[in-house]
Amino acid sequence: MPDVLRRFALAAAILVFGFWGLALMLKPELVHPFFSDGPLNPAYAGMMGAAFLGLAIISLANETGWITPSRALGIAVAIIVVEAGFLMFSHSGLIITPVTSISLVSALAVAVFLIL
Repeated sequence: MPDVLRRFALAAAILVFGFWGLALMLKPELVHPFFSDGPLNPAYAGMMGAAFLGLAIISLANETGWITPSRALGIAVAIIVVEAGFLMFSHSGLIITPVTSISLVSALAVAVFLIL
C-alpha cells in the first residue's frame, strides 16, 4: 500500500476511534442507537468509549512518535481508570465489588508505572 494511503487510513481510523470514544464517554444516550437497539447501559458505553479513545491515542503516538508506545499505553489505561472510577462512584451502573475495586487499583498502578 502506498505510504500516503496508509497514512490516510490510519488518520481516518484515529479520528473515528477518537470521535466514537469521546461520544460514548460524554453523551452515550446520543450515539447508543447507532450501536444497539437494546436498553442503554452507561457502564458498558463508557468503558467501550474509554477503550476506543485509548486505542486512538496509542495509534497516534505510535505513528507520530509524539510519545513512546509504553507511555501511550499508560495514558490509555489511565483513561480507562478515570472512566471506571467515574462510573463506579457516580452511580452510573458500574458496581463497586472487590473485583472491580482491585481491578481499578491494579490498573491505576500499571498506568502510573507505564507513564513514568
